[in-house]
Amino acid sequence: MKRGALLFAFNNDAIDYYTMAVKTAKRINHFLNLPVTIVTDKTTPNNNYQFDKVINVAGDLSNFRDEKIWINKGRYQAYQFSPYDETLLLDTDYLVNSDKLLSAFDYCEDFCFHQNAKYLMFKEAGSDLIGTNTFLTYWATVIVFKKTHRSNLLFDFIKMVQDNYTHYVTLHNCFSTQYRNDYALTIAARTLNGHIRDKSNFIPWDLLHVSNELQLFSKSDKQFNTEFVSVLKTMSDPFEPEKTTYLEVKDTDLHMLSKKNFLEVV
Repeated sequence: MKRGALLFAFNNDAIDYYTMAVKTAKRINHFLNLPVTIVTDKTTPNNNYQFDKVINVAGDLSNFRDEKIWINKGRYQAYQFSPYDETLLLDTDYLVNSDKLLSAFDYCEDFCFHQNAKYLMFKEAGSDLIGTNTFLTYWATVIVFKKTHRSNLLFDFIKMVQDNYTHYVTLHNCFSTQYRNDYALTIAARTLNGHIRDKSNFIPWDLLHVSNELQLFSKSDKQFNTEFVSVLKTMSDPFEPEKTTYLEVKDTDLHMLSKKNFLEVV
């Protein structure tokens, strides 16, 4: 049974997602030994060794983030576009740094994704509500799915949410009116499951975010140093100086929220 990874990459004025996808594909090839298909609007040579297949489509320009076009719609096409029996659908800012994701295929019956997340070097959980009238977010950063009827239904539901996003934003009183793949996945999966949390859908470890406040430095292809500067003020000493914290990370996959730092590291 053929396995592979699928990446969506559409550049905007601020971020070079295509270059991120090239770097991510290289790490997928190295750590997971999987072929990679890319969906993009960028013309790329078919003999690019990073990609098993290149699918060219026009990006949807209707979403904005930080006053710039954010081409993040269309993930519902992942089921249709994937040439693999079992697919790892990955965000391009995910730093593959081990072979751990391979085990997600074994946990997955039809599809699975992260329910819980944490921030590197922070105690606070990375999970949050999608709105004031609703439930915790499921994370679309990593989705593993197999070519089954139930997986097909999931992506059909995601398309339904995207096509009727204004309705769902109003229904759940979402914190953001911008289309988010995390929100679409959350609503679609819960709808498909009759609004019951199906534990078989969850990857059994936490997604690990690297926040924008944390700086990551490459020590080697597999090893990184982090630096975090915090201002620790207390009532007893309001002039307490900043504190710099360091951590060495190796053999650990990371979701890099800072796209600039991601490109620096890889």
